[in-house]
Amino acid sequence: MILGAQPMNRIALGFAGLALFLLGVSAGWGATRLMSKELQEAKELYSDACASCHGDNGKGQASGTGVTVELPDFTWCAFNADESDRDWSLVVAEGGPAAGRSEQMPSFNAVLTEQQIKLVVAYLRTFCKEDWPSADLNFPGPLVTEKAYPENEIVFTWNFARATSAQRDSQFGWTFEKRIGARSQIELSIPFNIRDPKDGATVGGVGDLDAGIKHVLYDNPESLFILSGGLEVGIPTGSFRRELGEGTTTLAPFLASGKAWGDFIAQGSLKFEYPFVTRRAPKGIFYDLALSYPIFDQGRGTEFQALMEFNGKSEWGNQSPKHFQLYLTPGFRKGLVAAGNWAIGFGVQVPVTHEREANYRVLGYLLYELPPWRLE
Repeated sequence: MILGAQPMNRIALGFAGLALFLLGVSAGWGATRLMSKELQEAKELYSDACASCHGDNGKGQASGTGVTVELPDFTWCAFNADESDRDWSLVVAEGGPAAGRSEQMPSFNAVLTEQQIKLVVAYLRTFCKEDWPSADLNFPGPLVTEKAYPENEIVFTWNFARATSAQRDSQFGWTFEKRIGARSQIELSIPFNIRDPKDGATVGGVGDLDAGIKHVLYDNPESLFILSGGLEVGIPTGSFRRELGEGTTTLAPFLASGKAWGDFIAQGSLKFEYPFVTRRAPKGIFYDLALSYPIFDQGRGTEFQALMEFNGKSEWGNQSPKHFQLYLTPGFRKGLVAAGNWAIGFGVQVPVTHEREANYRVLGYLLYELPPWRLE
């Protein structure tokens, strides 16, 4: 059924509420946290199985062990918080190669039980003395919905659309994301737009740059819930005359959240976009909800996630706003290597409402997760 055009009222607010607030209402399983009795047992397990290489202090001591690779420093929180409990449990259980790590990291699944491995991983977390959000909250990236977790990534994106006027629009983008401290992230996005009108010459060029900052406002590793807020600034570097940019600076504050129930993950974002020159671009509210579930290779770097997104937008304030629009975006995300630091996402976006900017979109991304780095 095609929904008719209507202003943003109950539908928009209900969608936004579903995307952001319903995510945290139920408790879910989360990371193992140590009580006093478990802490002592975990410490003994670490001392027996791990300390000979990784050191009693977690900083690594390879001398006399035959280990030739550089050992990690578990007291460095940027490294300690960079991998999920599931990733580290895989490394302990099956050895380094199972997660794209060194062959010199042996497997312990023959000597440690699953519960003992969880205790060892939880003990490793205690070496970080700062308050960093758990990497268990670093959920797989959707295609449109904003993630709440701060990242170190380079992302290449593509978007091919057929507009209602039969014009074909293409956009290729490059985004650099840099984590700042424990809870913040800055990012810069540079798009290249191509317009191919049905009647007219094809034009292309750099679009409007986007710069942004994001900060984690709340995180709970036990219930696997995270909430962030941020601000994006659109810089009018694209030609307004050639319709490659909005022709005005825009400010876009947003909220983003994520919640997991076992392997089922929901992520939502709510963004208000305000143009400085309202006669050139409408005001808008974007509300997105992304659902995902692993299908193949659960818990590994090559995991295949099925995605379904609900992407809504409401406009007002210029001569021809499109009011409420709703799109469905089925797709997938696939890790490309065992280490999980390369991944690809792909999807097709189709409109549900009569009001629309495009009859369909084909979109995707290729990302590379940068390792944490420190100034010595």
